[in-house]
Amino acid sequence: MRIYSIFGLCLALAACQEVTVAEKPTESCGAEEMSHLMGLQRAQLESIAFSQPHRILGPDDAATMDFRGERVNFALNDSGTVVRIYCG
Repeated sequence: MRIYSIFGLCLALAACQEVTVAEKPTESCGAEEMSHLMGLQRAQLESIAFSQPHRILGPDDAATMDFRGERVNFALNDSGTVVRIYCG
């Protein structure tokens, strides 16, 4: 019976521990500043020399699910027009 008392005390103490929650990664790629590129076609976008990592994603393109805060993603619609710019 004594072991249960010690176990209960350990659980109570563990419940008092402060828990830190991981924050959502901040967007550091500058996607907001690139909003002027909305509406461009894929060929126009490919001709731009970007200083940071980027990728151009069509609606049927395969993409990895890794998050890289410094990478700019350009999402295209079926006609090849930029419809979304975001970090990751």
